[in-house]
Amino acid sequence: MLAIGILYLATIALWLFVEAIPQEPIGDPFLAVMEGLTMVSALALFGLVTALWGFAERAHRVQGMLTLSLGALAASLTMAVHFVQLTAIRQLWRAGQLPDYRLVWPSATLAVEYFAWDVLGGGTMVFASFALSGGPDSAPTRRTMLIGGALCLLGLVGPGSGRMILQNIAVTGYAIFLPVPAP
Repeated sequence: MLAIGILYLATIALWLFVEAIPQEPIGDPFLAVMEGLTMVSALALFGLVTALWGFAERAHRVQGMLTLSLGALAASLTMAVHFVQLTAIRQLWRAGQLPDYRLVWPSATLAVEYFAWDVLGGGTMVFASFALSGGPDSAPTRRTMLIGGALCLLGLVGPGSGRMILQNIAVTGYAIFLPVPAP
């Protein structure tokens, strides 16, 4: 997950380097690469929650199952969003049937994406913090997951208020706090 995040940041950095001062939302080929990386990160998230569920101690099996359920749903929804974006949306745009292919707020597609990462991803991280064993070695990981999950949920203030800069609170939760304990 950390490597995927680094590639994602490198793509953004390359876009900023090429565009100098972007006047438009990020577009292809950079957006297509980022959407592909998001799909790969969803698969990594599914692998992580599957492992957490599989290794959860008996006393934490319910939290492990909630982690697996929310994480699988988050991964599935984000995979669906980006599959649709990379296929149907771009074809409809090229055919002149849509004004734009990019993910720009407000849009139903982006609302589903925020639901997947902010709500379901945040819930996944919160329940993962409780699914981990209670040993002293796991305390930093549990704390990191709990903080990251809380940030994801707090980031809903952005879409809820229309002040999308606040959605970056959620981005901090899943882009920084999720990959840290994952390795």
